[in-house]
Amino acid sequence: MEIRKATKSDAAAVFTCAVEAFKDYILLIDRTPGPMLEDYYEAIKHHHVFVASTKGSIDGFILIKDGNVDFMWLDALAVYPGSRNVGVGGSLISFGEKFIKSMGKSECRLYTHVKYERSIAIYQHLGYQIYDRIQENGYDRYYLKKVL
Repeated sequence: MEIRKATKSDAAAVFTCAVEAFKDYILLIDRTPGPMLEDYYEAIKHHHVFVASTKGSIDGFILIKDGNVDFMWLDALAVYPGSRNVGVGGSLISFGEKFIKSMGKSECRLYTHVKYERSIAIYQHLGYQIYDRIQENGYDRYYLKKVL
C-alpha cells in the first residue's frame, strides 16, 4: 500500500470512496453523513488530501484541514468496505498525524457523530480524547483531540 497526495484527477474516486464508506450510516443518523457532502475536487485544491492505494486502486483517503496555530483537523477519513480490517485506516491516521506534526502543529483534532460508536472506540484506542459534544448543522457530534 502506498499513501500519496491526492491529485485533482482523484476527486471522483475519493468521492466514491466516501459514499461507499458512509452510505450505511444514513439510516443510523437519519441524514446524509458529512463526508458524503464534501466537494473533494475543491478539498484537493485547497486542503490536504492523501489517498492510500494498492496497485493504482484507491483503498481509502484522509482529508486534513488547517486549524489554528497549534492544531489541524483530521476532517474526513474513509476506507472502502472491501479494504477494511487490513490496516488502511490506521495507516492513514498515522500518516495524517505525522503530516500534522511536520507542519509544526502539536495536536490533531476531529469530530464524529455520537452514533458512530465503532469509530469513537477506534479513535479513543489511538489516544484521542472527547473534549466536547456539539449539535452542529443538524449533527450530534463528539469533538476529539490528541496531543502529538
